[in-house]
Amino acid sequence: MSRKRMSCADLRFAMRRGQVEQVELHGLRCCGYSAWIVDRSGWRAAFADGGRTIWSHQGSLKRLLRGCGVREVYWCQPVSHDEMIGRPSCLEAEIGLRLPLYADD
Repeated sequence: MSRKRMSCADLRFAMRRGQVEQVELHGLRCCGYSAWIVDRSGWRAAFADGGRTIWSHQGSLKRLLRGCGVREVYWCQPVSHDEMIGRPSCLEAEIGLRLPLYADD
């Protein structure tokens, strides 16, 4: 799969055309949050606003995504809390936790 960046305008256009399968919100170890857009064919793109792909506050990223027409995200954390403290990780990957985005997010 290609690794490309998707701007706010690109995401709005893709949302209107029904091309977005899901939006994943990732918690990154010690540096913030990122979002990945997955289209119906499985192609993935990093969400970027003005070249920025990492946000220090989850709320600002969620507000920006909502402004682009996203109504829910899948919360994915690549490194679990158990892994951070040295416990064995799960053997099966999680699909993510579905979180609706509200107007006050």
